[in-house]
Amino acid sequence: MFLAVAEARSINKAAAQLKIQASSVSRKIDALETSLEVTLFHRRTTGMVLTEAGEDLVKRARSMQHFADDIERSVRSRDKREEGLVAIAASDALGSLWIAPRVTDFLNRNPKIQISLECITGPGKPDDVRPDITIALDKSIADVGDDIMQLATLHYVFVASPQYVETYGTPRSMASAAGDHRTLRQTGQVAQRESWGARASAVETLAQYSFETNSSPAAMSAIRAGAGVATVPTYVFSFAPELVIIGQEQSVPIALWLVVHKEARNAVRVTRAVEWLKSIFDVRNNPWFRDEFIHPEEFAAEEPAPAPPVRRPKR
Repeated sequence: MFLAVAEARSINKAAAQLKIQASSVSRKIDALETSLEVTLFHRRTTGMVLTEAGEDLVKRARSMQHFADDIERSVRSRDKREEGLVAIAASDALGSLWIAPRVTDFLNRNPKIQISLECITGPGKPDDVRPDITIALDKSIADVGDDIMQLATLHYVFVASPQYVETYGTPRSMASAAGDHRTLRQTGQVAQRESWGARASAVETLAQYSFETNSSPAAMSAIRAGAGVATVPTYVFSFAPELVIIGQEQSVPIALWLVVHKEARNAVRVTRAVEWLKSIFDVRNNPWFRDEFIHPEEFAAEEPAPAPPVRRPKR
């Protein structure tokens, strides 16, 4: 309850999340402060503000929560039933633009499994999230004992919409786009800078952004509407084929990793989710995820025929 109040900054919001009465939460917080003989929150009109002692307790409470989650996950991993919750964490771009649009098939095939998708808008691993499965741009987020494998390679290129090119002309190169054109940025694109190369890094330094956002759907909407030039992974051409690639420079390859929490990997529901994730990133069906760069103009020739729909028996 303390951790819920600390994160929500409100007893009422914490109570709603915990699905209990706000008066019960308030009494428990008062009892905790009395027991510890310390004030954990400043009660203000703007909300519950942690004191220094409260800030210290948050770190310890999160460790306790992680330990409790591990116990629960370890017990559940022995459950062979094809049902229950699977928590997945992924970047905002992959979560909203690639995974979520493909979850229908998984849910149709696994009606008793629930998916909780956490879309992460910044780098690294959140302190308060312990998902069963993480799709990461940094494999160092894996803990000792976790299962880890390379899932795909993302290839980033500079693009603009046909409307932008028609109005402002086609930039001669990435450097020209950065120096002479309106540029857009998704602020989460900071992973694996060592793979960018000198030219891409220089362009990123030179660019004066006219629009930036931490939301990948917002960035894509702005790009497709002709707001400016931006860097995107080539898989976006699967749903935005009208975009125009700027320049002839090589793409920036970024490795994508699948990490399965050690305490969850034996649960059948997690195994089902892992199999599904591998299938939607399978390079045989998705050439844009291969290690080698495939130009979007070649995608049509590479794409296989669509799979037949799932037929369900008549009742």
